[in-house]
Amino acid sequence: MKAKLLQSGLLTLIMAVTLSSCIKDQCERMVTYVQLTPIYQTKDEIRAGSLTNEAARELCNPGQIYYYNQHIFINERGEGVHVINNQDPENPTNIAFLNIPGNDDIAIKNGILYANNYMDLLAIDITNFGNASLISRTEDIFTPQWEDVSTGQVLIEWESEEITETMDCASYATLYSRGGGFFRLNNSVDFAFAAADVSIESAVSASQAVGGVGIGGSMARFTIVSDYLYALEDWEMDVISLVDPKQPSFLSSVNMGWGIETIFPLGDKLFIGSQTGMFIYDNSDPANPTFLSAFEHARACDPVFVDDDIAYVTLRDGTPCTGASNQMDLVDISNIEAPVLLETFPMDHPHGLSIRGDRLFLCEGANGLKVYDITDPRALDENLLAERKDFEAIDVISLPNSRQTAIVIGRDGFYQFEYDEFTKGLKLLSKIEVVEKP
Repeated sequence: MKAKLLQSGLLTLIMAVTLSSCIKDQCERMVTYVQLTPIYQTKDEIRAGSLTNEAARELCNPGQIYYYNQHIFINERGEGVHVINNQDPENPTNIAFLNIPGNDDIAIKNGILYANNYMDLLAIDITNFGNASLISRTEDIFTPQWEDVSTGQVLIEWESEEITETMDCASYATLYSRGGGFFRLNNSVDFAFAAADVSIESAVSASQAVGGVGIGGSMARFTIVSDYLYALEDWEMDVISLVDPKQPSFLSSVNMGWGIETIFPLGDKLFIGSQTGMFIYDNSDPANPTFLSAFEHARACDPVFVDDDIAYVTLRDGTPCTGASNQMDLVDISNIEAPVLLETFPMDHPHGLSIRGDRLFLCEGANGLKVYDITDPRALDENLLAERKDFEAIDVISLPNSRQTAIVIGRDGFYQFEYDEFTKGLKLLSKIEVVEKP
């Protein structure tokens, strides 16, 4: 939800530094770098343009996926939500775009979509999918990227510009010696890197569509349980009451430590994925979640999906997770206060996952999508049923229908597959491509 101030620059930026021959007398270098300039708005300006209905637009930078009432909702990072009619999975129709600046997470219950608008939470009536309307705004629930309290302005984005200039060697050395770059908060931000592994993923947690609540993916940071919305920030979970669904109210924040990533609800428990482990919270009093236990692992990105007494935890390396593991851990949670590792399976580069019945769908990043039979979870590695390696898969939701359909978001598009029991294959039903911005 809230972008990390330095990460938002560091992880979205590759700077190539090219050097010409240094003239001994002048000692000059030609340097090409990307300059990031912070863009600010006041809260009043943000709130004045919080929601507009637009015609359908192309996917450019997709994030979260969400399923509700035969419609797919795809987040356009920082801009809003695509609405797709999915009554015919072989011919999905992009019908509208909800322009919500600063948005990157949603959850839906009983025709109301809850979405972050920078620091505020919006409640939006979507009973008419093509003509959504704002019901209410709950102000200042979330922490902005940066707020200048003296001016009342909030950092909303970075404007990037590639610059090539001749720099004397002393200036270049100053730039490069500051950990590969430097930043000036009140003016502009410059970074210089010889190389970087840019891997920006979004997250969405998976819950069953019961009682009018939609289904998110395994990388969710928003989830709804009963009359409560839980929203993750970098180090805490916000508890928001939906007792009055048209007027959400902030209750409390639960401090969880740094690196909190995903949330998965099951029964009266909340399973929190972080970069250092899985945390389990007792949610029997949904207004006051309390810590029960933790399963620790090496630092890595960590989506979680829980089925019966087993938590499936995927770990992967790469920025921003920095870990060295690509694996799936099976964790026994039958004793909820003492989770125990059962098995570890090597994987290629696991991301999101989803389970429907005895089928586990696993996104493997650039290595595509896999389907496993988990009738015997501890023999998962011996029961790979199907895989496709011809696209990049980031997150997946297995839909509650008889066709064993999985919807998948990747960097180059939104896909729908049907798992075929007879051919043991994944049939592509449809695709909506991602288009680069001009």
